Amino acid sequence: MHEPETQLELTGGQAVVQCLRQEGVRHVFNVPGESFLAALDAFHDAPEITLITNRQEGGAAFMAEAYAKATGRVGVCFVTRGPGATNASIGVHVAAQDSSPLLLLVGQVPRSHRGREAFQEIDYTRFFGSIAKWVVEVEQAAKVPEVLHRAMHLARSGRPGPVVVSFPEDVLSERMPMALGQPYPLVRPQPEPQALATLMDKLHAAERPLLLVGGGIAASGARDALVAFCERFGVGVVTSFRRMDALPNSHPLYLGNVGIGGASARQTLAEADTILVVGDRLSEVTTADYTFPAPTQRLLQIDIDPAIIGRQFVPAAAIVADARAALTHALELPAPAVPAARQAWNRAQRQAYEAWSTPPVTDRAEITMERVLGDLNAALPADAVVTVDAGNFSGWIHRYRRFEAPSSFLGPTAGAMGYGVPAAVAAKLAHPERVVVGTCGDGGFLMTGQELATAMQHGLRVILLVFNNGALGTIRMHQERHYPSRVIGSDLRNPDFAALARSYGALGVQVRLAAEFAPALQQALAHEGPALIEVCTELEQLYVGGTLSDLRAQSLARQAERKGGD
Repeated sequence: MHEPETQLELTGGQAVVQCLRQEGVRHVFNVPGESFLAALDAFHDAPEITLITNRQEGGAAFMAEAYAKATGRVGVCFVTRGPGATNASIGVHVAAQDSSPLLLLVGQVPRSHRGREAFQEIDYTRFFGSIAKWVVEVEQAAKVPEVLHRAMHLARSGRPGPVVVSFPEDVLSERMPMALGQPYPLVRPQPEPQALATLMDKLHAAERPLLLVGGGIAASGARDALVAFCERFGVGVVTSFRRMDALPNSHPLYLGNVGIGGASARQTLAEADTILVVGDRLSEVTTADYTFPAPTQRLLQIDIDPAIIGRQFVPAAAIVADARAALTHALELPAPAVPAARQAWNRAQRQAYEAWSTPPVTDRAEITMERVLGDLNAALPADAVVTVDAGNFSGWIHRYRRFEAPSSFLGPTAGAMGYGVPAAVAAKLAHPERVVVGTCGDGGFLMTGQELATAMQHGLRVILLVFNNGALGTIRMHQERHYPSRVIGSDLRNPDFAALARSYGALGVQVRLAAEFAPALQQALAHEGPALIEVCTELEQLYVGGTLSDLRAQSLARQAERKGGD
């Protein structure tokens, strides 16, 4: 029986905060604005919610999205109208492509001013409509609880994603009687038994079956079920782009990750005859420009979102279900003996992955990314959280860092620059007991590096690595590949990053030689506050597995061949 709810007289701003309290929200990321002053004032009476004041709305939205990844809960961001909302849109786009539960709250012009191109007015339904699961504007204070509870539910249910709620300024200050309502229960779709049995029969019939798993594993809390599944049925696992922590990388059935620098896993994918995709949308990067799976490979799919099933490729069998529910129910089905040939294939692929993911030892005096990753692996605990920005530097991390613990890797599958620093701050707020290392290139750091001030303000012991090669490396790589020697727009003139960190009050260290990095890392690990290590690398180390000179020579040779054939 539905019990009647107690009516309270609250302002719209008070209702927003009370609903967030009911939903168990503990951190809200924001840049204060006059359009939501009434809500800001209401946070004063909610000490259990820590209001994080960011330096730019893009950083706030990145933090909320990364916080969602790190905790599995909805990340909440509050920004002001117009410029605040447009700055925050980058985080909404990342949340959409990364399937992260994000709630963006936006102040709006007063109701009587709408439709007049008022100061900083935007129609948020139109602006965010293509990248959010739901965009809604609250029309009266009494509607706040109904809208906010539904917004939280939509953000975390099904395929998680971003929801945007805007509040006209006068709605937040309006006082009305209202009922606060209750959070929605989370419903996880269960697999249909016969469909699951059919899918498992096709998996067992394969000679070289393989699991490709994505963000749905973390979203559904399916990590333990995945370990049990691959062990029971003798099936190896590769992770999709930037989902490396879906399975402990030390597990003998973990066979690598696809994406930047994922050559080993791509070869494993190419050799598989049947691929079961669980909780992954088969993005452009994961599928190598939609060239996978090959026509000769059998595709099986399990996904919570029916829109994902068959969107890129038609599967031989598919189930719409929560990943954990599907894997758990599959464990109750009979397990045929694992053929010796499949076991041997799994071992061979694991050996290939281990060889590929072990940093080579070098005696070069100059610093190299391989040496940096070797030193990181030796110094960091297994549960350390590593965040990455966009950029070529991340290829070395994808390749040489092995991830053991849940939520130990945070990176944008959307490829947005500026993610590394805000994500590191969010990860430390989510897991204050864990070591957090944020990594970024020189270009990415200067987009959101000011969030180091946020880390200082909250006393967060984050370690930031800035790889400085004086260029936008990814763009330079593409320029050399397509227009060799015709470089324009990708060179950077940078500040002294270590000195910049010290100006914030953080530890700042610059390293140029290979032998300097490990001591600098130990110094940062021991420091009682934020620390930044500027790693000065050579542009010649352009990308993992190749140099600038080699790439340019190959591109020039291809151009010469094409001209010779004309």
